[in-house]
Amino acid sequence: MGNYNSIEKVISAEIMRTNEDNLLANRICNTAFIGDIKNRGDSVTFVGLNDPTVYDYEGSVTYEDIQDAATTLYIDQDKAFSFKVKDIEALRSTLGLKDSQAKRASYNLKKVVDTYVFGLYGDAGTVLDALTVTPSNVLQLIGEVKETLEKANVQDGRTWIVVPPFVKTKLMLAGIKFQINNGINGSGTVGFTDELGCDIFVSNQLAVSDNVTYMLAGSYSAIAYAEQVLETQFIDRLEDSFDSAVRGRIVFGAKVIKPEELVCAPITDGGNSIA
Repeated sequence: MGNYNSIEKVISAEIMRTNEDNLLANRICNTAFIGDIKNRGDSVTFVGLNDPTVYDYEGSVTYEDIQDAATTLYIDQDKAFSFKVKDIEALRSTLGLKDSQAKRASYNLKKVVDTYVFGLYGDAGTVLDALTVTPSNVLQLIGEVKETLEKANVQDGRTWIVVPPFVKTKLMLAGIKFQINNGINGSGTVGFTDELGCDIFVSNQLAVSDNVTYMLAGSYSAIAYAEQVLETQFIDRLEDSFDSAVRGRIVFGAKVIKPEELVCAPITDGGNSIA
């Protein structure tokens, strides 16, 4: 049994490590919550401070109480994976490899979580006019997104933009150089702090409807996100076969807490011709 417990711990650690490295929800969201997550239905609290009031100084000062601006986030998403294992030694030998079953399970969890978070685009405080994106106007699109956020006092260094792969291609054709650490299925991280004044992430998990992709941009405080990998279990023998099995669960929740710092841009692919 100690052998099995060891496998469970390794798989659980691999899932959490892969999520930390690849889950965009962990990169762009506010994850500084207070509270414990033990199951779906739990809630956690995101605590912030209200802004101090600026007043005319006339020789004396008055100290105001800065009340906590607390937000409650409910953990209402519960996802699981499970797969059969015919050879326990084969499973053990693949742990830590890029294409191991444990990593594939984690990548699939990542896609589900990111899809959920990016599906919150309807709660964005600003929705830009729909645009057909080409290499000729892609920088105009990025500029409009950044200007909208700057009007909400989101400055350079605090801005992220999640783009689909076709926007990445147009940015490259417009002369922007990518330094990307590719994840799976086209998702990765791109740092553009010097060139564009924001962090750009590439993902296939943005919401799409009727060929329209809902690109998202915001501050690192706009969306609250909390997760917990609940359990990873190894089952020695399934009842209906001689196979062993691995299963695991993750619960999470996400919520837009600063809609004024979140922008949605409905876009379509206009091709890569350079006018």
